[in-house]
Amino acid sequence: MISRCLGLVVLCRLVSGAAPIPVPYIYTEAPRYDSRASLHGGERFPAGAALEIVSNGRKRVLAPGFAASADAAVSFDGTSVLFSGKRKPADSWQIWEIPLSGGGPRRVTSFAEDAVTPFYLPGERIAYARRTPQGFQIETALPDGGAPLRLTYAPGDHILCDVLRDGRVLFEAPHPDAQSSTRDLFTVYTDGSGVETHRCDHGRDRSRGRELSSGDIIFQTGSHLARFTSARATQVELAATAGEFAGPTAEISPEEWLVSYRSNAAASFGLYRWRPGQGLPETVLAIKGTNILQPVLVRPHTVPKRHPSGLGDRQGANLLCLNSYVSRSQTIPAGSVAAVRVSALNASGVSVVLGQAPVERDGSFYVQVPSETPIRFELLDAIGKSIASEKGWFWARRGEQRVCVGCHAGPEHTPENRAPEVLLRTQEPVKMALPVHNGKQGKK
Repeated sequence: MISRCLGLVVLCRLVSGAAPIPVPYIYTEAPRYDSRASLHGGERFPAGAALEIVSNGRKRVLAPGFAASADAAVSFDGTSVLFSGKRKPADSWQIWEIPLSGGGPRRVTSFAEDAVTPFYLPGERIAYARRTPQGFQIETALPDGGAPLRLTYAPGDHILCDVLRDGRVLFEAPHPDAQSSTRDLFTVYTDGSGVETHRCDHGRDRSRGRELSSGDIIFQTGSHLARFTSARATQVELAATAGEFAGPTAEISPEEWLVSYRSNAAASFGLYRWRPGQGLPETVLAIKGTNILQPVLVRPHTVPKRHPSGLGDRQGANLLCLNSYVSRSQTIPAGSVAAVRVSALNASGVSVVLGQAPVERDGSFYVQVPSETPIRFELLDAIGKSIASEKGWFWARRGEQRVCVGCHAGPEHTPENRAPEVLLRTQEPVKMALPVHNGKQGKK
């Protein structure tokens, strides 16, 4: 109780000496914070956390009586908040909703497993990450019940970051090239189709991305912040600032952000105003021994576009590669590829070969793979020797049809204006299926 009172005194003093935030805001208080918990299946807030709301220089606990609360997401009209919480320390994290006009929180999910990082979606749905034996996976559901729809299927923790205005879900997940030692930012549509990395300039740890009003994505990489812009296929570095940032950020205006920041590794994260490229952040709130994280402004914001699903109702997913020789990661000699081998993870998490398909002279191939199943490709030469292979796993939804330019071509590549040879030869994909054991297909 003493720490709470001291925190209130510090808040009043700091807010009175700094330019006020123009709207109410919510943040998460936590004695301890593990920023890389999603890489090792750990707890982000091992000593608990509490959501606080600040308005007119005064703060109050958003969800009194909770052992832990975090991950605030404000509704599009600015009247209610979704959050992750647990009433008792031994409870699992669940999704709750609370009106800002007054009243108690309402429980939205009732799983035995943890559910975290909720966001509102258009069409009265919500999205969140739910713990599974394969790691956190993203689902969507109606807040009043109904069967959830799972969006992600690869191994590892998939943690929501934002819902983009174009209707896609932005999330972080372990990057396969780094063997889960770093994260990257991915997008997926709200029916689980079209999953892809947001950019293909891999190698940096990226997490906690948020979309700005400009459409840029601001995210944490290492101890600092960087951004993706529409004009660049690689990340744009922000001006170097001493200290360490902890995303996500909140946009006060196009020129100013509300950020979690600390001057050195021995300090706790506090809340700061920052104009990128214009010096050090300005203190808004700092409490010794307490981390202040996840700032969210309480105001109406744009409703994302509602994604109309184009999924069909046939078995599996059809995948067309236009030219497997196009690759930004390695040079594949022309004429060297003879076939593509397709592998998948079975229900036990074991990699199994589904089969292989011929690759045409122009590098094109066309296959049908099991849906909702982690898969990957490997290019083979004429004697079956591996030429290039994917390091990680991706998936496709039932009825999905996907076309890729090449083998890890990158978003800056567009296809040539010609028909791929595989479709001139046949319009039937080579069908792949998971092995059948004891009369049951080994599918997740």
